[in-house]
Amino acid sequence: MLIDVTDSTIVASRALLGIVARSMSPALEEVTVPQFRVLVVLSNKGGMRMGDLAEQIGVHPSTLTRTVERLEQNGFILRSPVPGNRREIRVSLEERGAALVETVTQARRATILSIIETLPAEEQETVKQGMTLFARAAGEPDPADLLELGI
Repeated sequence: MLIDVTDSTIVASRALLGIVARSMSPALEEVTVPQFRVLVVLSNKGGMRMGDLAEQIGVHPSTLTRTVERLEQNGFILRSPVPGNRREIRVSLEERGAALVETVTQARRATILSIIETLPAEEQETVKQGMTLFARAAGEPDPADLLELGI
């Protein structure tokens, strides 16, 4: 039984990874996968200090500095000093960055919806329950794993 569940989950994960890859394709014309990950984190968590952002995405602060500089040059994010501490920098999402994340998210959502809509209502509920249970059991993914996928 466990082998069947594992195999089914692996097949489903391949399908989901394909959806992620297709939804990311247009964004990768503008940013790299690590840059997109920064935008996603800022979109989900809001503006934050550079050190906290580096920790959140699992990279060394010097690596993040280069990434943030490129994103700022292209109008995706804004860096600003932290009030009362000139050494700390806060990074926040600009409208262009938020729009890119939203475009990818909406493409992903539309694709998943079109797949789910092909199922009868009771199977849709089964998928919902199964995904909810799996997500709960899996817990929060390691930031380094997500960095590679741009999610």
